[in-house]
Amino acid sequence: MYLLPYLQKVADLTTKSHSDNSDAAALVCKRPVIRKAIPGYVWTGHIGNARALIRLPEKSLWNGKLMIGGTAAVRTEYCLDFILSDIVVQRGYAYAASDKGTPGLSLRNPNRSMAEWVTNYEQLARVAAELAEQFYQVAPQRVYVSGISNGGYITRRLLEQCPQLFDGGVEWEGVLWAPEGRHFLTTIPEYVESYPVYRNLRGDRGTDERDTAFSKLLDAGLHPLSEPYWELYYRAYWALTLWLYGRNLDPEWEPFKTEWSDRLIGETSPLTHYPWEDRREYLDERIRPLSNTGSIGKPLLSVAGNWDCLIPFKYHAEAYANLVWGQGRGHLHRLYEIDRGNHVEGLYQGSKGDQQSVHPYYEAAIYYLEEWVERNVMPPASGLYKSVEAFAQGLTDNLLTY
Repeated sequence: MYLLPYLQKVADLTTKSHSDNSDAAALVCKRPVIRKAIPGYVWTGHIGNARALIRLPEKSLWNGKLMIGGTAAVRTEYCLDFILSDIVVQRGYAYAASDKGTPGLSLRNPNRSMAEWVTNYEQLARVAAELAEQFYQVAPQRVYVSGISNGGYITRRLLEQCPQLFDGGVEWEGVLWAPEGRHFLTTIPEYVESYPVYRNLRGDRGTDERDTAFSKLLDAGLHPLSEPYWELYYRAYWALTLWLYGRNLDPEWEPFKTEWSDRLIGETSPLTHYPWEDRREYLDERIRPLSNTGSIGKPLLSVAGNWDCLIPFKYHAEAYANLVWGQGRGHLHRLYEIDRGNHVEGLYQGSKGDQQSVHPYYEAAIYYLEEWVERNVMPPASGLYKSVEAFAQGLTDNLLTY
């Protein structure tokens, strides 16, 4: 694609120069510091069937690298503006992202598929690298990919499926889709069914019932100390997530055929009775073509909070690390478990409590990836990290999210 004629010159590629985007604001508790304006050029349009954007710093500011941003959930191409774009463009990166081709509730159509995501992102990476080469008259020296949540899934899949396009990646709280283990449609049904019982929302539940419900929630991956935040996810995320991905992956189950409305949240919702164990064989067949393999071909750093109330650490981050090791690729991977980190940091704005932001750890991991790939400096060992200072040794002055 020859896109040079369609580039738009802008005075500043950071968010300081343009109006706030609600999609981006919903994902952070604190916006990165903007230390300087980054003049450059922007392209927006379609690549494949996805809306996409590409940001190119002026030639004198470019660091020779390209960052591909894997967008969260089913959000727009702008949703990583605070999480990733503001950080990397200030460091001289060219940057590209897309809406994956399935924005909003597109996946309610079972004929659409998450398989489109990787295809669209592979095209995005090729087009963005080609445009950067046309604009700067030299190919990017390094191409990295980094994403959050479903964008973390994309990051993993790209490094599994087309590692030749990238030099490495960083993913934050990536969703694991694999027939084995506990994916979305085996854990969230337990949350939707058991949380109202545990909280006794109907008012007639006995102690034994509530204790059993609590045990089911923990067995489905929730951390017991994250309990004060379950209510937020119950009201805002669990039912909608179950309905959207359930409708896409299991369209024959009758309640998923219902159009979304807030009445699907609550103890009387038909979603509380999704028989995932009975439908496991069918689900496995639907998920297998989307499945992560763990067979990454380039270095990958994974960052995830252990209080995650949507993508439980045990069944997504830890399970993916086990997949990687099972494929003999453990030397290419690190998993950083962040103490008290949750999933949607935009929710911290109203009730942070004891939760810790994962964002600074994620930013530090990008530095560690660069050092690993470009200078062969080994990143920190996998493990549990309780403070940014302990993880980002010597980097905190550089972090825009600290």
